[in-house]
Amino acid sequence: MSGARRGTDRTQDVARAALACFRRGGYRLTQIAHVSESLGISVGTIYRYVESKEALLLLAVMEASGQLPRDLDLPLEVGGLDDVVALVRSEMLAHASWPILGRALETRRPKDVRREAEAIAGELYDSVFERAALVSLVDRCAHDIPELAELFDSKVRLPLLANLKAWALRRRLVAADHPSLAEGLTRGAMEAVVWLARNRREDRTATGIDDAAARAAAVAIFTNALVG
Repeated sequence: MSGARRGTDRTQDVARAALACFRRGGYRLTQIAHVSESLGISVGTIYRYVESKEALLLLAVMEASGQLPRDLDLPLEVGGLDDVVALVRSEMLAHASWPILGRALETRRPKDVRREAEAIAGELYDSVFERAALVSLVDRCAHDIPELAELFDSKVRLPLLANLKAWALRRRLVAADHPSLAEGLTRGAMEAVVWLARNRREDRTATGIDDAAARAAAVAIFTNALVG
């Protein structure tokens, strides 16, 4: 990174504006001009903070993951999208763990399977809710950056779905001779939790659902879908 300038409070303004633009338009359609327009500044001013569109996306990832340094050297330089993918990979590997679900896969059937399911649903909701900005950013830009799509699927979605399915089968919530049903139920239950934790806040038709109600609903839907 260049040592020409040091980050200021305005850096976070640019990072937040970039995050909003990339989450809305994805990588291909979002231009540096969109970020400058949203801030009411010139494109040239944006180049004081980043040297390229790839660097702007990296800045957005830093903001979404809470990793934006206070003393960032400016303008931010990157070696292409590989640097973006590397940071996203680091964040995913650091947080792609589900301790409650992991323990459930290693233990015998508890006395109260419903309570176990509620705990798993709550863990999933809280994880997605806390990282909603990063998940939304990666999901939106994955359409334009295949490496992000592959990373998200291989490190997060597929392992989580496989573990949820394994748990449902281990607890005999679905018959072992109906693996397709097990996959459908666990995927549907997971997607309901993810929508309430992440997409709900971006849906103008869901403004009547507050965070507490969304979490309670997510836990109830997940548990009732799998435990009944």
